[in-house]
Amino acid sequence: MKKLFTFNKKKETVEESSAKRSIMLRWAFANTVFCFITFTLFATLTYQLTISSFIKEEQRLLTGSMDSVEEVLEQADAPLNSTNLNTYIEATSKIQNGESEGMSLGSIIGTRKAFYIYDLNHKLLYSTNRHDFGFQKQGNNEMKEIQGENPGYLVQRKIVSKGTGQVVGYLQAFYDTTTYHRISNLLLVVLLILEIVALIVAQMIGYFMANYFMKPLEKLYQGMQEMASDPTNDFKPIEIESGDEIEELAHVYNDMMLKMKAYLEQQNRFVSDVSHELRTPLAVLDGHINLLNRWGKNDPEVLDESLQASLDEVDRMKKMLEEMLALARLENVDLSSEELDCDVGKVSNHALKNFQLLHEDFEIVLDNQLIYPVHARISENHFEQGLRILLDNAVKYSPDDRKEIVITVSEDEQFVITSVSDKGIGIAEEDINHLFERFFRADKARNREIGGTGLGLPILARLAENYQGEIEVSSELGIGSTFTLKFPKM
Repeated sequence: MKKLFTFNKKKETVEESSAKRSIMLRWAFANTVFCFITFTLFATLTYQLTISSFIKEEQRLLTGSMDSVEEVLEQADAPLNSTNLNTYIEATSKIQNGESEGMSLGSIIGTRKAFYIYDLNHKLLYSTNRHDFGFQKQGNNEMKEIQGENPGYLVQRKIVSKGTGQVVGYLQAFYDTTTYHRISNLLLVVLLILEIVALIVAQMIGYFMANYFMKPLEKLYQGMQEMASDPTNDFKPIEIESGDEIEELAHVYNDMMLKMKAYLEQQNRFVSDVSHELRTPLAVLDGHINLLNRWGKNDPEVLDESLQASLDEVDRMKKMLEEMLALARLENVDLSSEELDCDVGKVSNHALKNFQLLHEDFEIVLDNQLIYPVHARISENHFEQGLRILLDNAVKYSPDDRKEIVITVSEDEQFVITSVSDKGIGIAEEDINHLFERFFRADKARNREIGGTGLGLPILARLAENYQGEIEVSSELGIGSTFTLKFPKM
């Protein structure tokens, strides 16, 4: 079974590691997809804007060239024919070349533009290109796209004489887009190559970035793995300074683990204390029950004594368990609770009246030195519980001839101060440092007569600690003791 358990652990670790790596890959993949979409949109927009701007500019230049040629041809008063056309073509060449002679209209226009002149019968009179498209049935100045071996844009317009206002012929212009298609195809190839390169680079950068950002998470994971493998190990807080949500997650985890360890320690301490302290009363009960079982039940005196002793031990165990549970419940207090508001003078007066009913033979005095009601940052129940513990101790350790207790309530700049003074037997100096240890009792011989569990003062110490207060003790043997509680003011 041990080998099988080890194998399963390894398998789980491999699966977790794979899952962890898959997060990195998914992150890198998401980064790649984002870069791909962004680059594709950017490249498409750039390509479309570039080609569209290029075509519009060339169409504008083509239309401008047609305007220049038309400006000369519309000077004709008679329909254009092969006889009078040469005059206008020479004039057009001069205009296009800045009065330079000896150059044809085709050389002025360039290799990618071509002009065609038709007469009224749609017969071609003049062409700057060996290839012609024939007269087209299209609207005046309509830009028509030509597909096939000679792709381009074809524009056709009527030539109207300025003198007569009549149509004297037709002018046709063609712009060859072969070079444009070649450039656009080359641009597409270049953009495609750049996109592939960008994807590879984005994948690599995304992976390394994911790996870099996952390092704090890896550290957190390893810390959790160590605690999961053996929760009894000493917890070392995970220090992550990434300045992001992972650091906040580490803080939350550290707080959670510290609380969990405190709960575990509390549970272990509670179990240990219970098992230790219940051993003696259980032994006493066992002894008396065995005594009764053997012969004591037939002896009325022994029967009464054993039953009374057993009842005393049961009451003692009951009280001990109640106090231990109370101490366990005090391990954690929510200091942000709205219920932490205690009118110390009012609660002290209420506790005094209730306690006086139980101990009418004691003289209990409340010395309230507060001018105005002052509130402490503690729940009323817990403050009264702490005050009752001090009053119980004062009663238990006061001799019959000195049954006097004084409760003093005062304040300083930071705390509300409550003191309980008695004229009891006092506490030895060497015992004061151990007063707040669990089950510690100073005068053990006297305590057996008085009773008690040794948990009252540890509860009081826990109250002071939880509510960020303080507790002080001053005592003198044979004179009395004073316990002082300090809790922060509201």
